[in-house]
Amino acid sequence: TISLNESGLDFQVAFGEDEQGVEWVLRLPRRPDVYKRTKSEKQAVDFLQKNVSFEVPKWKVHEKDLIAYPKLTGKPAATIDPQIQNYVWEIEHKPVSENFVNTLAETLVDLHNIPEENITAHHINIKTIQEIRNDFQRRMNKVKETYGVADELWNRWQQWLENDELWPQHVTMIHGDLHPGHIMVDNEANVTGLIDWTEATHSDPSMDFMGHHRVFGDEGLEQLITAYDKAGGETWPRMKEHIIELNGVFPMFIAEFAMESGE
Repeated sequence: TISLNESGLDFQVAFGEDEQGVEWVLRLPRRPDVYKRTKSEKQAVDFLQKNVSFEVPKWKVHEKDLIAYPKLTGKPAATIDPQIQNYVWEIEHKPVSENFVNTLAETLVDLHNIPEENITAHHINIKTIQEIRNDFQRRMNKVKETYGVADELWNRWQQWLENDELWPQHVTMIHGDLHPGHIMVDNEANVTGLIDWTEATHSDPSMDFMGHHRVFGDEGLEQLITAYDKAGGETWPRMKEHIIELNGVFPMFIAEFAMESGE
């Protein structure tokens, strides 16, 4: 039997079992632009297999109309229900358990601490923080030209970009689209793996805190930063403020999705 999950913007996802009883994840790209981007995702998951201790999909099929890999252990912390436009949770989330926060922090430290020489050796593009800031400015300009941006929001974006104190000095490997639907957990809500590496790249580590902040608010963000620091992650004095401002740029990401997908 095959069950379908329609919640993803880029992929239709199906789950099935083969004759040996192995469960598989089948991802079907929704548009041609999605398949084009899977090449860098394949590069990222192959690289991560050798560089992190948590579970990452191991692609066995990579074709234009299908990506397939054996299902990871555990289940997503939540799935998005398209009907209600919200999460259906598999874990206790009001409040969220300490297990989840602490193991998510450890997973992020594992990912963010991959040495830069390992990343360059795998031909993944390396960026500096200044290049990332310049890229944000370019993307903001494009969205402003295409759709227009309210003055108040534009000024907020510019102040954030120009404020050196908010920004980290270091760049890391990131997941790039981290939210509860992409975080695999066991029955105790311990994080066991991460899925959907479409946006994986070398960038500002703060990007991997955005989803947690959007779901669990300022207090939840503070909790994760504290756990991240304890687990050996590199933090800086105004990290929390920087992530809140990064989420202030979320309308730009939505506009970019609309431009790319033509929706």
